[in-house]
Amino acid sequence: MIRNDDQEKLLQLEQKNLRYLNLFRLFASLFFFMLLNNAWMANFYPATDFHNWTEAFVNAYLVLSLVLMLITYLSRQAWVIQVSKLVLFLDLFVLIYLAYATYGFSQGLAVIPVLAIGSAAILFRNAWSIMLAPTTAVILLWWMPVMMDFSQMESVTNSSRLLHALGYYVIALLGIRQSISYTSTLQLYKNQRQTISGLEHMNQVIIEKLTNGVVIYQQDQVILHANQAAKDLLGLEDIIFFPDEITEHLASNKDGAVYHAPNGKDLYLRKASVTNEKNFGVLFIEDSSFLKKAAQQLNLASLGKMSSSIAHEIRNPLAAINTAAELLTESPDLKDQDKQICEIIVNQTQRANNIIEDILDMSKRKTAEPETIYIADYLDLAKLQLMDHGMAEPHQVQIIASRGIAVDFDPDHFKQVVWNLASNAIKHGNDNQMQMILRDGTLEFRNNGEPFDDKKRENLFEPFFTTHNRGTGLGLHICRQLCHDNHAELNYLYVNGQHVFRIEFDLM
Repeated sequence: MIRNDDQEKLLQLEQKNLRYLNLFRLFASLFFFMLLNNAWMANFYPATDFHNWTEAFVNAYLVLSLVLMLITYLSRQAWVIQVSKLVLFLDLFVLIYLAYATYGFSQGLAVIPVLAIGSAAILFRNAWSIMLAPTTAVILLWWMPVMMDFSQMESVTNSSRLLHALGYYVIALLGIRQSISYTSTLQLYKNQRQTISGLEHMNQVIIEKLTNGVVIYQQDQVILHANQAAKDLLGLEDIIFFPDEITEHLASNKDGAVYHAPNGKDLYLRKASVTNEKNFGVLFIEDSSFLKKAAQQLNLASLGKMSSSIAHEIRNPLAAINTAAELLTESPDLKDQDKQICEIIVNQTQRANNIIEDILDMSKRKTAEPETIYIADYLDLAKLQLMDHGMAEPHQVQIIASRGIAVDFDPDHFKQVVWNLASNAIKHGNDNQMQMILRDGTLEFRNNGEPFDDKKRENLFEPFFTTHNRGTGLGLHICRQLCHDNHAELNYLYVNGQHVFRIEFDLM
């Protein structure tokens, strides 16, 4: 299907062709008008005794030519093309009549209908329609003397008629060839436009679906297009001009810069090099927090590989130090002050060993293999583990959950997440009490406590960040990663004096 702007271009092309055709018709009618009314033409055209109806035909043809010329300039309607197609056959009738009526065969005027036949090839795009024009002209060549009395005019032989008929068909065949070439070109143009339109739509969809912001702008810093991600990152819905800081970056020769958006986000700006389009530019906008996370993951992966290779080398001396310290504490000759120092050594070696274990767990984390599990069973297991480790009494752990709620989650991952969050809640609560609440597709771990400051809230899930002097700072980070691997999300809230770690399931 041709687009509206394409239809307009095609209509303009047809109008242009019509104007050339009407110009030819006007020149032809003016020639015959001067032939009848200008004595000077007798110097070039000796015959003056024309057919009786010649003057009426010439005057009517001149008026018709002027009217059609005006219509094609004043009207842009498609019906004008249809009228012109019909008038072509009237042209053939008039021109062949005038060829007979003005001794035109001997003067070469019978060739003039060739122009009308060629024009038919321009206006008609169908081969049969094009062939109708020379066929009509040939019929008129033989039928015109029968219909009208040209006995006093020149005698036209059949061989002359055949020669002109041959010329008419040759012109028509050439016109068909050009029409086929034009139609093929037009079809190729349509296909290319459809392909380009499809690619434009695809590019638009891709740009809109990108998580990074993409802004296309002119060199005067006026924004032409911004995808939704760019609007969200900048915190602006209707963007026309860049903020001053971004404008300064675009004017500089720097490859990248960090922009502090009004919505509190730190954005990384990067200009794209568009060598062929000097008047336009492209700006990519990324949330620097994602870049930090990517770098963080890379560092953690590197740390995990390193720790895996040297874990045994570190554990062996730690085990020796721990054993020696425990033996010292059992010595009856050791003073109380020295025993306290040995206990500190034991505690610190255990803490170092826990850090190694956490790093190894993080680096060797297996790919999630989700199964349908019942959440309440794992909450009961976590409560039993807390009591077995002497971390809580039965009344200190409250479970509020329905037995029938199931979720798709890797069992080992879920066991580790529940244990880490439950043990953290019981250790860090002000009254050594905690709640595990399951409802509406969410699981919450709650304990009482004072709210965290902004810095702690912002870095709570960052690796090696801890609010406890004995923590490793990896537990919450690992829990969030395990939830993410199982299409769940772990977040922190502070509600009504309680710390809340909430897992939201089934986020696919």
